[in-house]
Amino acid sequence: MIDDLVRDLQILWKADSVIAKIWLHVLARRFGLFALAGLIATFALGMGNVAGFYGLEPAWGAVWAATIVAVVDLVIAGIVLLLGRSARPGAEMEVAFDLRKMAVEAIQADAQDLKLTVGALGQEIRQTRDSIAGLIHHPFDAATEKLLIPAALSLIRGLRTKKGAP
Repeated sequence: MIDDLVRDLQILWKADSVIAKIWLHVLARRFGLFALAGLIATFALGMGNVAGFYGLEPAWGAVWAATIVAVVDLVIAGIVLLLGRSARPGAEMEVAFDLRKMAVEAIQADAQDLKLTVGALGQEIRQTRDSIAGLIHHPFDAATEKLLIPAALSLIRGLRTKKGAP
């Protein structure tokens, strides 16, 4: 019974550690994509600064090239940001949650069995205590009830079987 409880607790621990690992991988993936998006946005900002600088110049040719590069960089950063934001755990997360749920249910069942066993043990201890207290307070009554009556019944049964035997 206690072995089952320990086994179920180990299963629960393993399920929780699998869930934690899955979330850790998801968060690491998100962080990496966010970092890449930040890096691209930094380059886009640099190009935007260059474009603004060239915008102040009287010639428009270099400005538009830098502006287009900056806009493309920002679009790419936005796409990467959306990809990072939409990263979700796979189907293995559902399996891990099912395993965790089964482990919790098994632990609850084991705890209920343990509770019933401890309750029965407590009842036995109370009955033993009452028997000992009865023996101490009324030794002759207890001896008659526990020893004399079963002995007399045994003798009567023994005599009946001898009479019936040829």
